[in-house]
Amino acid sequence: MLDIPSRVRVHVETLLAAQNDMGVCDAIEQYAPVGKPDTMNAPHVPKVAGIDSTVPAPAHTVAPTTSVTGSATGSSSATSSTGPGAVLQDRLAGWVSDLTTLHELTERLVRTATLNDALQELLRAGAALVGARRGLVVMEPGDGLGPDTTIGLGLARADLGHIETVPRSAMSYGRILDGLPGGEGEISQPDLLSEDGLDPRHREVAARLGYAASYALPLST
Repeated sequence: MLDIPSRVRVHVETLLAAQNDMGVCDAIEQYAPVGKPDTMNAPHVPKVAGIDSTVPAPAHTVAPTTSVTGSATGSSSATSSTGPGAVLQDRLAGWVSDLTTLHELTERLVRTATLNDALQELLRAGAALVGARRGLVVMEPGDGLGPDTTIGLGLARADLGHIETVPRSAMSYGRILDGLPGGEGEISQPDLLSEDGLDPRHREVAARLGYAASYALPLST
């Protein structure tokens, strides 16, 4: 929804922070079954006043009590809540949540009045969708005659300066804008520092700025 002339090439890159720098905590806990003492597991004869357990019970059928019926119903409900239907409901709830988030981010982008505001909102929305704290937009004119524009999210001028010291062909946006091999579409680097052949300067800058992954893609009108 950005009204950008076709001669302008736009690139967005999100920088994902290293795990130990993001402060992300697991939302999953594992509960191990707690062992009960043997005395709790041993069967015992109920002791009720006025009832002798040695006397045989009368030979007629007694209707189940309300408490027993309620327990069985509760057990059945608990079993059904973990069935395939519950899994499908969880997935649907996740899809609805994702669509709601995307709708809200799109509304915020539409409300922007200038190109700079739109790019800033684009960065914030993209970073929120992929779980990144920092992002980068690089714009260059198609004819190479106009000025280049670089806008960062969560990156100071000094940080942008460090990124510019990395050889252009080693950066995702350089491969995309220059049409180099591997730059035809989106570029995902989930574990940047473990990649073979990573440029030494790129490795140094990534370690200095504290990011270990990146995701880049071209924007078109």
